Amino acid sequence: MIVCGLLVICLPAKHAFAATAAEVDLPVPEVPSLQTLHGLIPPDPSGTEGGRKVDLMTDYVLNRSAAILLGKALFWDMEIGSDNATACASCHFHAGVDHRITNQINPGQASTHANVSSIFNKPFVASDIPGDVPSYATLSAGKGGPNYTLKKTDFPTHVLADPLDRNSPIVYSTDDVVGSQGVFDANFVKPNQPRFDKCTQQPDGVFQVGGINVRRSTGRNAPTVINAAFNVRNFWDGRANNVFNGFSPFGNRDPDAGIFVTSDRSGVATKVRLALNDASAASQAVGPPGSPVEMSCGGRTFADIGRRMLDSLMLKQQRISSSDSVLGPVSGARRPTYRELIKAAFQPRLWNATQQVSLGGAPYTQMEANFPLFFGLAIQMYESTLISDQAPVDAYLQGNQQAMNAQQVEGMNLFLGKGKCVNCHGGAELTNAASRLLFHPRERIERMLMADNLTALYDNGFYNTGVRPTSEDLGLGGSDAWGNPLAFTREYNTQLQGINVPDPLDVDVCTFEALLSAGLPCDSTLKPNVGFHDAVDGAFKTPTLRNIALTGPYFHNGSRSTLKQVVEFYNRGGDRRGSEANNTSGFDHPSVNQHNTSNLDPDMTALNLTPDEVDALVKFMEVGLTDPRVAWEQAPFDHPSLVIPQGHIGDENAVTLKPVSPKITTRQAADALMTLKPVGAEGRPVTEGPLLPFYNDL
Repeated sequence: MIVCGLLVICLPAKHAFAATAAEVDLPVPEVPSLQTLHGLIPPDPSGTEGGRKVDLMTDYVLNRSAAILLGKALFWDMEIGSDNATACASCHFHAGVDHRITNQINPGQASTHANVSSIFNKPFVASDIPGDVPSYATLSAGKGGPNYTLKKTDFPTHVLADPLDRNSPIVYSTDDVVGSQGVFDANFVKPNQPRFDKCTQQPDGVFQVGGINVRRSTGRNAPTVINAAFNVRNFWDGRANNVFNGFSPFGNRDPDAGIFVTSDRSGVATKVRLALNDASAASQAVGPPGSPVEMSCGGRTFADIGRRMLDSLMLKQQRISSSDSVLGPVSGARRPTYRELIKAAFQPRLWNATQQVSLGGAPYTQMEANFPLFFGLAIQMYESTLISDQAPVDAYLQGNQQAMNAQQVEGMNLFLGKGKCVNCHGGAELTNAASRLLFHPRERIERMLMADNLTALYDNGFYNTGVRPTSEDLGLGGSDAWGNPLAFTREYNTQLQGINVPDPLDVDVCTFEALLSAGLPCDSTLKPNVGFHDAVDGAFKTPTLRNIALTGPYFHNGSRSTLKQVVEFYNRGGDRRGSEANNTSGFDHPSVNQHNTSNLDPDMTALNLTPDEVDALVKFMEVGLTDPRVAWEQAPFDHPSLVIPQGHIGDENAVTLKPVSPKITTRQAADALMTLKPVGAEGRPVTEGPLLPFYNDL
């Protein structure tokens, strides 16, 4: 048991024991505290396949080590991208995030205002933002847009005359997003090329410089993959479902999802529905490789990726350290193919069919058709090893009082108290969106008094903190490709009407912060009224704060480059404009019968932190939450080499044209490349030093 001194906040004695007969036994509120992550591991997925119960190691994986090796290879392999140059790791190479600074800007394509979603720098005044000003350039007076190189003086992207008054005059503000560059705009033709997909490029009306296409950039910043295997859902908007269907990110929502299995010696594979719980990392993994922005030519399926990759040697363009903690045994001259790795890692019934299967009306081998299953599960298993549980705060919470200095301990106290950080960044993972909700699934929906003093239901771990007006990005308030709301809360409202939903919810109303009834004891049979008030528009998944010093830029839109800028944002109560009851976090959403003038989290109030308290809180997060193994890329955070496009040769005004070749059918800019050296289990050389914060790269 951790003593009270280490938890910093303890229950008062009168609440810690049973009430006397003369007292009323009131519910005891849970007191937020910190816990060490040390020794915690994500659970293995389990669920159903074709209606029968299955689990990861009994029914899918033959060899855990082989599957982890396959996952690490797939995650870091540049050849997964249609262009033969884009890996999953291209957006997650620095403490699990993207630290590139050139060609990273997106014009805000998630905006509900379609007429401005392709305009960089917002040369207009937004009618729904009181006091808005146009921003014809970046904060540093740069041109911005495609192939622009970010500068220290471009942050933060929202500047006020009085940093402590969110409603003071706006000095500068932009709806542009610092995202992650991916691939050129192109449409898939076929995969039967030796090293790249054959695609037809077309002129890009948004991501171009002087009529020359540049790589597209995503509309949200890339979150870290370290500790992501603990998250109940992944991506900022939660669309990577807790249930993995073996085919796409959307779990039970995808009506076409299924895997192909053999059950006898006929050599025939049949399609069955798969639903593996606790597998959001697998659901997330199968999203980017098919994205026409992130890694793929438009229209490429995962089976097409498998067709090209299965007989390729793993990481054949890349170097591997002989001491790599996972890949070291296959770092020699002859590397295995992905076909060989899959056979070593997965059950034969998933790949041994002798007859082809039909997928989307086209014939594929069983192994090709099941490539997303192998890809997702292997990467989930690899990411489940990326657990950063050796930060100073972990040592402190285990009894080492010397693990943090006095300033950092003060910062921890502020984190738990006056700063209100722990209210959203709770649990050992420092996010309410993580494993607590795996083990307590009936608490995935919460009900509380919002900032406007109205009671609302919302998805636990997803909050609207007013970083930008909700109209610019609905986040969790959006819908999937089949029209289902991404929010569990809105699915719950549908379920209360007697209509089936893709994610059936068993909600314990007695865990609500704001109970449905004041009666004691709580009546668990009560249900909210249909059409209840919700607060999910503009809400985003709470990111982990572990290793936060290394994972900038911050927020879903990459709008802050330092932790001090983040704390200053929270110190003034965020950036929404207007009153508590009517502000830019609100959104009129008639299709779901929500006409909210505020969706704001109730903890978004002025914190009144002093400059010294701001510094202490920042130091706690910078030092106390950083696992030195992550900073030094020591095992399990070591990696193979990686060549990464860092924008294009030239600048935001002119770029160098890529030489003509058979794979290029339109004008494309030549990549400016950066190379990561392979790092073994021992980590980075002392002469190179540890990884540094994003601000240092600017």
